[in-house]
Amino acid sequence: MTTAMRTTSHRPGRPQTDCALADRVAGMETPMLTEMAAATFHLERLLQSVGTPEQELAAYTVDMTAARHCDYVLGIADRIRRALDKLTAPYETPAAVDTGTDQSTGQSGDAAA
Repeated sequence: MTTAMRTTSHRPGRPQTDCALADRVAGMETPMLTEMAAATFHLERLLQSVGTPEQELAAYTVDMTAARHCDYVLGIADRIRRALDKLTAPYETPAAVDTGTDQSTGQSGDAAA
C-alpha cells in the first residue's frame, strides 16, 4: 500500500481550480506559481499533441480561413506573452541598475576583489 503525501494547503479558503495539476501542488507553492506551473504543463502537453496548421484548421466546426486561424493563434500567443511579462516584471532587475552585488559570486561590493 502506498501512502500519498498531503499536498493540499492547510490554509482555509485556498480555491480549487479546474486543473488537477494545479490542485495537486496548490499547497506547496504560491497561487501565482501554481497557476504558472499549470499553464506551462498545459503548453508542454500541447506541444506533444498539436497538429499541423492544416490539421488545426480542419478541426473547426465552422468555416474558417487559414489567415484568420493564423491571426487567432498569434493573437493568443501575444496575450500569453503580455500576461507573463506583467507577472514577472516585479521580479526582474533592470540591467541599468547597479545593486552593488556581483551577480556571478553573490559577493557584495569590494569583498569579491
